[in-house]
Amino acid sequence: MRSFWRKLLLLTATLALAGCARGPDEAGLRSDVQAQLDTLFGSRLLEVKSLRRQGSAPLVRAKDGRSQAIVYYNAVLAFTAPYDPSDWNGLSPELVANALGATDQGVTGLGAGPMAAGAELRAYGSMVYRRTDDTWQASLLPPAAAKPAVNGSGPVKSTDLIERLAGIVNTTPGLHDADDAIITEELDQALQNIKLRLNRGEQGFIVATGPTGGEYARFIDSLRPRGAPWSVSHANTHGSVANALMIDSGEARYALVQSDVAAAAVTGQAAFAAYGPLRHLRAVAALFPEPVHVVIRSDDADSIHSVSDLRGKRIAVGSRGSGTRQTAMQVLRAHDLGHGDYVIVDARSPEEALQLLADGHVDAVVEVVSAPWRQLATAAAQVPMTLLALDADAMTRVSESVPGLVPLAIPDRTYRLQQGAVDTLAATALLVVSDSVPDASVQQVLDFLFMSGLAADRGVSASRLSRERALAGVTIPLHDGAADYFAASRVPAVESPAAATQ
Repeated sequence: MRSFWRKLLLLTATLALAGCARGPDEAGLRSDVQAQLDTLFGSRLLEVKSLRRQGSAPLVRAKDGRSQAIVYYNAVLAFTAPYDPSDWNGLSPELVANALGATDQGVTGLGAGPMAAGAELRAYGSMVYRRTDDTWQASLLPPAAAKPAVNGSGPVKSTDLIERLAGIVNTTPGLHDADDAIITEELDQALQNIKLRLNRGEQGFIVATGPTGGEYARFIDSLRPRGAPWSVSHANTHGSVANALMIDSGEARYALVQSDVAAAAVTGQAAFAAYGPLRHLRAVAALFPEPVHVVIRSDDADSIHSVSDLRGKRIAVGSRGSGTRQTAMQVLRAHDLGHGDYVIVDARSPEEALQLLADGHVDAVVEVVSAPWRQLATAAAQVPMTLLALDADAMTRVSESVPGLVPLAIPDRTYRLQQGAVDTLAATALLVVSDSVPDASVQQVLDFLFMSGLAADRGVSASRLSRERALAGVTIPLHDGAADYFAASRVPAVESPAAATQ
């Protein structure tokens, strides 16, 4: 009798544990991961060769009250056909990481240039599940928002300045949260500027990027190979326009700037009309394409069919000092939307602009950013959003009048619910430098960027680097060190990202 009750108790406990298990078993998980990859590529381009379940954890309940869980796994995958992560007209390798629920550093094996059939990747991924009745159903997890980088080294300040600053913070009566926010913002900007000005390149290089958590900063973080002695880091700024001015004035040695903004900078046009031509700005290499995204809420798609339908609407056109704002105004103007034909809404960051769109405080957001735009994918998972294609005639007018902007299509399946490729224009993200930086330093940076031995140890985003496309969209003078480097490498000049892949 005792044996009977022991067996009954064991059976009951086993059933209870099975009922409480979070997510599917290993076979079900493998099937769901494969299905997600097949959906991304539209065919079985990347096959799961082996997968090991590594546990699970509960997530907050869904809006409908259903339970959610995240299941972790390690997997080995293999390409069944060639795939080129550096093909600027193809699906971005970041989408592969997103489909696997992996971080930028969570996928290894992506090298520089095309991946042959049979090439393997290793992934440390995750899958989100939602409880429905007695089963767990896979639910696409929006990409994690980029975390602001933490500065590892402090600037050098005089004791006197530190004491005076401490006096302001500690002794000012009635220092409210708003006052503290102002002081924090000003101090952070000062720290970023000091960081840039102190950089001399002996141990690596620091790049002026853009707003905290932006795509420029994420890409620079992705360049950092595991275990490499040479370092690369970034400093936050207001964006491309500010970066070009900092390079020309000597406040920064390296920066990322949109290709069309760089073209305007060296000719003293658009946002640089008040400054005149920037004579010290030089190009090092194009790193990746940045398509123009014009985003609306999906529930407005019945009344807003094209960019021209934005007449009279509220539009977030990029923060002040950003390359997006300059490009957005040119794109809108090409669609016969001039000053006064729409209401400009200022947002402090792209993320804030998307939140304003989700909340109904703006009707459209224009942003020049690499695809997939991670913040858009996250926002659209909460409130459905749609991309507007640019008019063909408008694209022709802009391409002919604005150096550095070229036609490009955002590939189908880049975003959830996207219906087909979206025709747009693209800038390229240019690494720029002052003409005073020695040739040897620039060539050392280029070796660091394009050294094939480092490619497999970098993040997923960095696999978009391509020596063959490094001159795409470059319409400003090359630094002498870069010109010699590419001449020795026999890299031909390329007019556009589109031309680079034809």
